[in-house]
Amino acid sequence: MALALALPLALAPLAAAVSPPDPAPAPEDVEAAAQVAAIAAQTPEENAPIIVLGMAQAAERDGKKFDEPEEGPDTIANLANPDPLEGMNRVFFAITQPIDRFILRPIAIVYRTVLPEPVRDGVHNALANIFMPSTLANDMIQLKPERAWQTAKRFVLNSTLGFGGLVDVAKRKPFNTPAHSNGFSNTLGVAGAGPGVYLYLPILGPTTIRDLIGMGGDAFTQPLLLDRVSRPQVAVAPNRRPRSFVTEAVAVSTPGAIALGTSGVDTRARAEPELKALKAQSVDFYAALRSTYLQHRAGQIAALKVPPGQTPEVPEFDDPLEDPEAKPAAKP
Repeated sequence: MALALALPLALAPLAAAVSPPDPAPAPEDVEAAAQVAAIAAQTPEENAPIIVLGMAQAAERDGKKFDEPEEGPDTIANLANPDPLEGMNRVFFAITQPIDRFILRPIAIVYRTVLPEPVRDGVHNALANIFMPSTLANDMIQLKPERAWQTAKRFVLNSTLGFGGLVDVAKRKPFNTPAHSNGFSNTLGVAGAGPGVYLYLPILGPTTIRDLIGMGGDAFTQPLLLDRVSRPQVAVAPNRRPRSFVTEAVAVSTPGAIALGTSGVDTRARAEPELKALKAQSVDFYAALRSTYLQHRAGQIAALKVPPGQTPEVPEFDDPLEDPEAKPAAKP
């Protein structure tokens, strides 16, 4: 699983007035949902960005009326309020918009325009290869030997025959080893930890308490990205405090900082079409992005809890895309 900067960034300004959810979707909403579903269907599930999968789920939900979800300990819909810190999160969301509009998005657009697609694919493959130790470690912690073997085989093949991961030879014949991602936040979810409070952090975007802790755990499985933690504490100046283990462990190396920054630009560039589509079919982009993120993460955890080949039972999430506090829109 990619680190924090691999998380998608919200792009739209905060909506000033939105409509409340209707008992049944309007015809134009159904048509917009169908268009979003068509966009999502064009992307294979194993390679789809988080926004594409979430858009498909949101479109399916908007296209028909669901009954009340069944109650159960694993259903996210049982949360009385999935976003208890919504006021703070919306402030952070609003702060992030000009940063993304004037800095992050232009960089991503230049990245997409200047570099041809084969070069961008090579960068993406190399970054995935760098972060693969996290996937392997969590495959093993979750006691999934088949997935761990696939990850190890992909890492060896792409690191050697794939020129350091620039070419994804593992997915091609005769190896036929598809990619998958994993991380410590998934391990926590498989172990039974709930998502916790939803957070929208400046620059980093949507996350939860569990996923934030998971990102910290993933840092310890990326030795190539970090400064050495075993640096000997030799004689130092008397007025200089020795660095603790935690300080040493979280110190990102220069190659690590380059990899993380490039990963953020690559993720932002790849998410641009899906984010634009999600914004176009959303009345309240903040609420739509929250719903998309939480539903997609619930689906990922559910898929890891079932044996290979079985269809996971993804919990329904009763989080409307529209702002429930908004007043009804005036009729023309």
